[in-house]
Amino acid sequence: MVSQLNLIISKDLFLKDPTSSELGQKILNEGVLLLNEIGLEEFTFKKLAIATQTTESTIYRYFESKNQLLFYLFNYYWTWMDYKLQLHIANIENPTEKLKKAIQLISMTVQNDPSTAFIDEGKLQEVLMVESSKTFLSKKVEIENKLGYFKQYKQFVSQLSTIVLEINPEFPYAHALISSIIESLFHQRFFTKHLPSLSDNVAADEKLEDFFYQMSIHTIRNYQKNGKI
Repeated sequence: MVSQLNLIISKDLFLKDPTSSELGQKILNEGVLLLNEIGLEEFTFKKLAIATQTTESTIYRYFESKNQLLFYLFNYYWTWMDYKLQLHIANIENPTEKLKKAIQLISMTVQNDPSTAFIDEGKLQEVLMVESSKTFLSKKVEIENKLGYFKQYKQFVSQLSTIVLEINPEFPYAHALISSIIESLFHQRFFTKHLPSLSDNVAADEKLEDFFYQMSIHTIRNYQKNGKI
C-alpha cells in the first residue's frame, strides 16, 4: 500500500480547502484534466461543474475564480517539486552534483505520483507548460505577489539558487539563471511540440537536461566580474 503524501498549500489560495472533501478533491482532479484539454481561455466553472457532476455555485465555495484555481495548482506543483528536490539531493555534498540532480528533476517528463491521490502531476505539468506564464504576465502580479501567490515557486528558485552560489559564491545572477532555466524548460517543450523551428528537438528529457546543465555550469564556473564569460 502506497502512503499518501500530504502537501500544505497556503490558505490564501482557496475559500474552502479542496483537500478536505471528496468533492473538493474531484474538483482539483477534473480541473487539471479540463485545463489540459481546453486551456484557461475556454475553461469555465460551468464546464468544470459538468465534469464534476456538481453545480457551478458549489465550485465557487472552493475557489473565487478560475485564476485562483490555476494559482492553487501552480503552487501545488512547486510544493510537490520541492518535496521531490529534497529526495533528489539528500546526502549529496558536491554542489555541482546537486545542481545536475536538480536540473535532471526539473527536466524530466513528470509521471503521475501514486503517493498523491487526487491530482495527476503529469497532466499538471502539461497544463503549466502552456499556462504557467499567465500567472506572471498580469496587471495584478504585484498584488498577487504580496498575497503570497508565488511563495512556493520563489522558494523553489531560491533553493536552487543556493546551490549555484555553492559552486561560485561570486556569481551575482543565481535567481535570474534558475528562473530563466525553469521557464525555458516549459518553452522548449512547447516549441518542440508546436513550433519546432524554434527548437532543436530537445524535448527528450536527456537532451533538455544536457542542454540546460551545460549552459548553466559553464555560465556559473566561468563568470568574471567584468561581465565576460
